[in-house]
Amino acid sequence: MARWSKSPRKRSGADSKFPVRLVNLSRKFLIVSLPYVLSLSLVGILFGGVIAYAVNSSTFELTEVKILNIGTLTSDQAFGFCELRRGENLITLDLVNVQEVIKRKHPEFKEVCVRRVLPNRIEILLRRRTPAAQVAFSRYVQIDKDLILLPASSPAPFKNLTVIQGSPKPAAGLYVGEAVSDRATKKAMWLIEMVKRSRVLQKHLLTKVDITDPNNINLFVDSEMEIRIGGNHFTERLKVLDQTLRSVVLDPSKIRYIDLRFDDVVIGPR
Repeated sequence: MARWSKSPRKRSGADSKFPVRLVNLSRKFLIVSLPYVLSLSLVGILFGGVIAYAVNSSTFELTEVKILNIGTLTSDQAFGFCELRRGENLITLDLVNVQEVIKRKHPEFKEVCVRRVLPNRIEILLRRRTPAAQVAFSRYVQIDKDLILLPASSPAPFKNLTVIQGSPKPAAGLYVGEAVSDRATKKAMWLIEMVKRSRVLQKHLLTKVDITDPNNINLFVDSEMEIRIGGNHFTERLKVLDQTLRSVVLDPSKIRYIDLRFDDVVIGPR
């Protein structure tokens, strides 16, 4: 029994050293890390003080809104444009929300970039949508390549901008920012872009794309001359047109139409 009683006392003495080591390590860690902790605390206090000052100081109150790329606006017009108020705190102002407000109110702008300029100004950079064609509804309405309705409309056609004839009126109405979504108009815009890229009519003006019958689309060149391109195989038929124009001069006074819908090109004289 005496031999069995020695082992617990040895284990107890060994175990008693562990808390001492832990205390010593903790003390060393605190001594080493204390400067860093104090530094971080000081930085946090200073940063918090700066933020509190910025949020509550009149120095950072919004006094100017500068809008670029849309001409000259008065100060009141600029604030109204983006629904901001004088005196708002520039530091806490939600720039993303300002951007979304402008996009909602002015869908004619494709890109809106809002930035704060300390201490008291907001700058807004805008990029307009570029008209790619005009659609003949009750009025001629400009659209961009994404088929978004733009603000410009007129009872008469705009000069030097291809007319899309035969588009159905959008069910949602003719509202700026709405997209024309019917299949025939999409096909017409795609064809207009293809003609531009191919440069097959680079010396002439594509005046109109008539999609009244989507299966028999007609292009009108220089106002009077008609190119019958059908409802499909546009890439191949534009290549045939390009080959045809290498030997035929597009003269509206002599040519009434060019029909590309058949294996052999048909040219109708006046």
